[in-house]
Amino acid sequence: MCEVLNNVVNVINGLDGVLEVRQLSNDDILKIIDMEAQRSKDIVPVFNEGVQECFKRDVCFVIFKKGYFRVPPTPTVLLTFDGEILGHDVFDPEDKKKFRDDEDIMFLSDDFVIFKDVLNNYNLEKGNEYFVLPPVPFPELDPFKLDGVVSSSPSTKSDEYLKNKYSYGDDSSIATIIVSFNI
Repeated sequence: MCEVLNNVVNVINGLDGVLEVRQLSNDDILKIIDMEAQRSKDIVPVFNEGVQECFKRDVCFVIFKKGYFRVPPTPTVLLTFDGEILGHDVFDPEDKKKFRDDEDIMFLSDDFVIFKDVLNNYNLEKGNEYFVLPPVPFPELDPFKLDGVVSSSPSTKSDEYLKNKYSYGDDSSIATIIVSFNI
């Protein structure tokens, strides 16, 4: 068991941009659950489904990373309206180019697209939009044949909590990812 965990940590530590990997304590998990629950009360609510999935697993790690860490394999933020995806973040340069060439896509920022057809089909004044931080695959752990590997980005408050607890302070060039799996 310990050997598998050590090997997982070694693989993650070997990825470009990774500064440190720490296993989350039960206390950390409970604090993050509480912080994430508060986000549902925001003006545009945020539901961190990814972190919820992570905390259903046996082992949870936090990764402290710099901006040159690899691009996520799937979107990490979804803007939804009545359960339909209205837009999401885009980091892959090829995806950005493809979206820029698509007349049905509008860029809300350099890294976030909106789907015009969904936008045009709804009365957004009803206020049923919300953000979802979905579970994201973590393909670097595929060779280990672990059960239920999932990752997610914690919201801003949880990210700040983790960075402060592990002595990274408020350095905005550092971000956190939670990676979890079953034994």
